[in-house]
Amino acid sequence: MSASDSISFRVRIMKPEDFPRCHWLRQQVGWNQTLADWRRFLGYDPEGCFVAEKEGLVVGTVCTIPYERKFGWVAMVIVDPAQQRQGIGTFLLNAGIEHLEAQGLTVKLDATPQGKLLYDTLGFTDEYGAARYEAGRIDAPVEDQGCEELTLDDLEELEAFDKPIFGASRLPVLRSYLEIDPKLGFCRRENGRLTGYILAREGSNAFHIGPWTATNADCAKRLLFAMLQRRQPERTFIDIVEPNLHVIPMLESLGFVFQRPFIRMFKGLNHHPGQPEFVYGMSGPELG
Repeated sequence: MSASDSISFRVRIMKPEDFPRCHWLRQQVGWNQTLADWRRFLGYDPEGCFVAEKEGLVVGTVCTIPYERKFGWVAMVIVDPAQQRQGIGTFLLNAGIEHLEAQGLTVKLDATPQGKLLYDTLGFTDEYGAARYEAGRIDAPVEDQGCEELTLDDLEELEAFDKPIFGASRLPVLRSYLEIDPKLGFCRRENGRLTGYILAREGSNAFHIGPWTATNADCAKRLLFAMLQRRQPERTFIDIVEPNLHVIPMLESLGFVFQRPFIRMFKGLNHHPGQPEFVYGMSGPELG
């Protein structure tokens, strides 16, 4: 895949040996992902992660994640700050979009307000608002929250619960959470049936909670306390979606504060919107 003759870079599929440079690019923009996340992304879609290369050096990235034959996420569009305003980011973004559309998938992403200005011109439509909330150390109640640890043995039940809420199966994503951070997953059952779960991952800048879904606010809060009891982080991010009417008051009561907004957008037909009213924390703007 090559750019026009007037642009001196080329775009190719990402390889594992690119990870250190990709991680360096991530550091330049201050995002929260870790080196393990690059391995995660390439594992989700080995043919759908791309880098831009200029004079033999990786100067940009984009990753895609397909979810069944329904929709796919495009994310991790990063360009070396010293190489910006050369069309690299737009070329990478289009490479990700074209990869997903070639499979017949609706394209989704979580945009910053600045990024939305570009996505509007590319045919994306607003779905709903989202936002990042942040907190310092929280002293969670020490009493038993009635939650159970999640294990890989729970994956089938977890996927069945999560699929209608997210809008598609994301079994590879759920599995990767439990494989990379096996102690950072909890669920809650009522009358023998799953009513919610919470997962989390370590970040370069903060502990990131999500995905976090529940059928009621009490269940959601118990899951959050179980996670905070386990990890007790000094800094925590949670990315919320606005259709959930309960999550913002809950987070604010615990000391979380608004950090920045996102806009969930889609390109194509949004036939699988899921049930965002049950999403208390999404996986992050790079995973949906």
